[in-house]
Amino acid sequence: MPEPLPPPPPEVVHVVVPVAAPVPVPLDVPASLPVPPGAGLFEQAELAFALGDYEAAIQDYENYLLSVPNGDRTDQVLFHVGMAYVLRTKPPANWIRATASLRRLVNEHPDSPLRPEATLILSLRSRADQLAKDAKATSEIVLELNMELERLKKIDADRRKRP
Repeated sequence: MPEPLPPPPPEVVHVVVPVAAPVPVPLDVPASLPVPPGAGLFEQAELAFALGDYEAAIQDYENYLLSVPNGDRTDQVLFHVGMAYVLRTKPPANWIRATASLRRLVNEHPDSPLRPEATLILSLRSRADQLAKDAKATSEIVLELNMELERLKKIDADRRKRP
């Protein structure tokens, strides 16, 4: 059988604190803070974006921009609009609109924490476009060289046939 616990030392004091009854809330106090303008559109757009419904997200974000053109979330909205235009699959990605939205973010919100990401995406897209142009030009040169090579082979073959 375990030994009983020793009594508490004499310096330990037990204090009983009475708890007050709950205080009723006056009826004239609002239950919540006022909702900022466009908050419902923003939340709806965020949910659509998170669920991958990029078309709905684009619509809701653009409606937010129309209703709150200088809101404190405008930089976030512009970034997500750009991303939604890129991430959507049906209809396919629209880099022209995505680029316009990201450029607007970079130009109109220089202090935004999203500016570096937007700048990087714009830079990478510009580089990808340039590489695609370079690849097309290289492909055209290779095609021309192959046609020239075939022409020269034919000339050589004709020359060998002559006595």
